[in-house]
Amino acid sequence: MPPSDPVLTIDSLTKKFRRLVAVDDVSFRIEPGEFVGLIGPNGAGKSTTMGCIAGTVAADEGTVTIADTEVVAEPVAARQNLGYVPQHLTLLDYLTGQEYLDFLADLRELNDDERTRDIDELMELTELDDARDTIIKEYSGGMLRKLALAAALIGSPKLLVLDESFVGLDPESTHRVRRRLVDHCKSGGAVLLSSHILDMLESICTRFLILHEGKLVRDLDDGELHEMKDQGVIDNLTDLYLDVTGKALEAV
Repeated sequence: MPPSDPVLTIDSLTKKFRRLVAVDDVSFRIEPGEFVGLIGPNGAGKSTTMGCIAGTVAADEGTVTIADTEVVAEPVAARQNLGYVPQHLTLLDYLTGQEYLDFLADLRELNDDERTRDIDELMELTELDDARDTIIKEYSGGMLRKLALAAALIGSPKLLVLDESFVGLDPESTHRVRRRLVDHCKSGGAVLLSSHILDMLESICTRFLILHEGKLVRDLDDGELHEMKDQGVIDNLTDLYLDVTGKALEAV
């Protein structure tokens, strides 16, 4: 059986904001089934990288390809295979939750059966079923985050890009969403998740990318991480992050 094409390919991605190089010649690929944690200090370039993947930030150099579609050349087609939750949410708050998910189902070209199945399942997952007919502007912060996650998952796009998407969620919701994301990867999808909750990333991710000052400074899988722990080099992912980024010295 031939190998599957990458779900995401980033090649020599560079983004500058005047004199600041936010993302500096970053390249990596994500394969089907991978659950990838994107780690780095504030200002490392995580959100900018994710914005370039989603097409909301224009790169200065390099390319981003989702499945077999280049984001800049074919943005609409690329978004068919992408579910994206930015750190700062911008939802259509004049719609109800149901209307918003219906709108996303139209964009993903779901048929009636798929639409009903997905929306009902995601409303139950996020515990928003009782609020499906409520105007979004009346949602709490946690409810907005849950709706954004439901919107990203509808239609099961190949790639999920989630920027600090567990902020504001209660422990029960976090547990349910984590299981759903793991299942998404087991079914052949892929997840790129940015979070400062490193112990959570360590428990669910199969691979870790560490950004520092715009550069990709470490790329390792969970097997390499466990080997480093077994050898006593580090105790956990947090130790590795602190060492690679030089933050360990600041913590002394």
